Amino acid sequence: MSTAAGLAAPDAAPPAALADRSPVPPSALADRSPAAPPALADRSAVPSPATADRSQVPPAEGVSFGQFVAAAAAAGRLVVQPRMGFSDPRVMRDGLEQTRSAVATTVGTLTIDSYTRVGDLAAARAALAEGLPLNGYPIATHPADVTRGLLHGTAASAFPVQVRHGSSRPEPIIRALTAAGLDATEGGPVSYCLPYGRTPLAESVANWARACELLATLVPAPRVPHLESFGGCMLGQLCPPGLLIALSLLEGLFFARHGIRSVSLSYAQQTDTTQDAEAVRALRRLADEFLPADVERHVVLYTYMGVFPRTRHGATRLLQDSARLAVRAGAQRLIVKTAAEAHRIPTVAENVRALETAATAATAAARAPYGQGRPAATGSEVYREARAFLEAVLELSDDPGRALRTAFARGVLDVPYCLHPDNAGRSRSFLGPDGRLHWSDVGRMPVAPYAAPGARVLMTSAGLLRALDAVADRYDRPPGPLPAPEHARPAHFPTGQGDDMDLTTPPALGEHLASPTLRSAMLVQQEALHAAREFLRGEGFVELLPPLVGPVTDPGGRGAKALDVDYYGQPYKLMTSAILYKQASLKGFPRLFYIAPNVRVEPPETAGTGRHLVEFHQIDVELASGTREDVQEIAAGLLTHVVEHVWTAVPDVLRGLGRDELDFAELRSGKCDVRTHEEAVARLLANGHPQSPDAEIDWAGEHLLSLEADRPFFVNDYPKGSRGFYDREDPGNPGVLRNFDLIAHGGYGELVSGSERESNYATLVTRMRESGENPAKYAWYLDLAREGLSPSAGFGMGLQRLVRFLTGLDALWQVSAYPKLPGVIAP
Repeated sequence: MSTAAGLAAPDAAPPAALADRSPVPPSALADRSPAAPPALADRSAVPSPATADRSQVPPAEGVSFGQFVAAAAAAGRLVVQPRMGFSDPRVMRDGLEQTRSAVATTVGTLTIDSYTRVGDLAAARAALAEGLPLNGYPIATHPADVTRGLLHGTAASAFPVQVRHGSSRPEPIIRALTAAGLDATEGGPVSYCLPYGRTPLAESVANWARACELLATLVPAPRVPHLESFGGCMLGQLCPPGLLIALSLLEGLFFARHGIRSVSLSYAQQTDTTQDAEAVRALRRLADEFLPADVERHVVLYTYMGVFPRTRHGATRLLQDSARLAVRAGAQRLIVKTAAEAHRIPTVAENVRALETAATAATAAARAPYGQGRPAATGSEVYREARAFLEAVLELSDDPGRALRTAFARGVLDVPYCLHPDNAGRSRSFLGPDGRLHWSDVGRMPVAPYAAPGARVLMTSAGLLRALDAVADRYDRPPGPLPAPEHARPAHFPTGQGDDMDLTTPPALGEHLASPTLRSAMLVQQEALHAAREFLRGEGFVELLPPLVGPVTDPGGRGAKALDVDYYGQPYKLMTSAILYKQASLKGFPRLFYIAPNVRVEPPETAGTGRHLVEFHQIDVELASGTREDVQEIAAGLLTHVVEHVWTAVPDVLRGLGRDELDFAELRSGKCDVRTHEEAVARLLANGHPQSPDAEIDWAGEHLLSLEADRPFFVNDYPKGSRGFYDREDPGNPGVLRNFDLIAHGGYGELVSGSERESNYATLVTRMRESGENPAKYAWYLDLAREGLSPSAGFGMGLQRLVRFLTGLDALWQVSAYPKLPGVIAP
């Protein structure tokens, strides 16, 4: 699967001359000062790792590949690595030099050509003799002194180099790399057999046993030979994580059995960030449980190995997500892909750009340090499934090689969609509407298929193609306005809906009210309301019943209008928000809340966002003499309490909707990340999204920020003019408001909007006029302000948005008993 090898003509000069050649200058980096920001990641809000960071990984005589990665991890640095191979030794050296010079903590790669991988060394020699380019470095064909020459002054303890190949017959490669002074490679008896050809598994196991023993013998002390299992990838996609983890660990045990004492265990990024995080954490935990204590180990993550996004922005976003996943789940090394991946073999400069982009994303993720120190999951579905595979295989024999052969022969291990003759071919997997990979058929494997209520999940050819393209399609969506939801069906798998179910329009009211999905959502809503009231009352808040109509209402909606009511001949409004009444109520109730119904006539174009209704409810909270930080603490505590309560009260309902407790693991820690509006805008602009710095974060931008997060986060300090006149301007930072939004992770967007309130009469009048409002309309409110409003802060939490987030459903109408979508006439 190492497809990022380069093409170049072989060197016409005698190979031996290379040993005396001075290093080829890295031209793509020649003008870069050490502190320059990485390409494709130029943003003020996200700091870049300095070139000098490599010094934090102390070079020492005899430091080997695994020891370098361990030292980098101890220094808080994710090691990033390219897939890179060129048949011309000079071009290969240039690639290593530029990799070493990248603004990142890097290790080098020699990716081997296809002829060498399959053992056709005669064809490799013929190609070099004829001047034909190869798709990698033919290490077993070039003389050892040529390889030593290109490594001279480049590969060292501060920049180790690994050989990557893909061979079920690795002995010539092992001999060549050790003769060149290298000590690290990768592969495995299963992972470099089943996906690549028809070599019998028994032969591959025997070949790899000899290769391990050879590597352990030929690498001189004090260096420690290192071997990486490719088992966490296999076919690259559509293999549920439990099997990938088990294969990686089984190959690690196989390596240890045959004398290797430094291993890395791989996992390839799949379709769902939460499932992937579970997988990496489970891999770390199981490695500690199953590998011998004297075996040095680390986890390496592969950026997505399936169909790659075709657009630059899609490829870059996927790479950034893989770096964030690596840091937050605790992988110590990341092998990257480039923006050119879907089209051609990447250049050296494109590989360097990918390394620096990944390093920047990792640095930003590391600012919230809950990765490597976080305990791995022991009760997750992924952990349980992987452990079941491991125990079932290891019961077959004390020898991991024999156990692997027997397990495949009996179908205990069975890779879905793998056509190798030694693979049983009975298992099938599918991409669920929750975004996770599940088993539909397990054959004789020791795990259970996914239970889809009411129906067996069948994989059609069209469904397989959709699943293969799903990640690329998702990331390739333009960063502008988002299309209508495209999930095939809601997470509860209702039967009879078909693949063309339209999630942008509710069914007829009677059908909707009878839906099992709605019933589940209402049970969750009931518990959420109970928990919200419980929490707020416990914090000393008093619940009031809010007004429904009034002479004025909140003017601050994004294009939304208020409905007019003829109130005894006076033009009144239905409440779009009760903010003004909350401020007034502080005269008697210094801590108050509403469960407030609101009506906003949203623009019809918002009907397809999945996030807008005309009728909705808010949990409205106000605190006299409160600051923004005070109410942010309350909002975060409220959200955490609701999640804890709902998971205690109705866990089976949530699981039936496809939710997993680990979806909320970061949230339940009680912590939320914080960024400013300016930082959020910079993040979006860097990702190619055209966000105005003077406006609220638009819906598409909010969605993008939400998708890349792993837990809720606050966005503070919106610019003056972007929100209502009642949001207080920061006296120490004119033009900036003391307000915030709380954005849920996972693509669910804004849950909470709040602010410190303006209470000064003269300032309120000025702000009304600045925003185009007529102060005369607000006479009753301004009369109270003239008498003296209490300084306060407050927020509104959208109830339907909260329930949608808890249930994981696609659209707000699915969590509303009587949904009214913008522009849609409904009862």
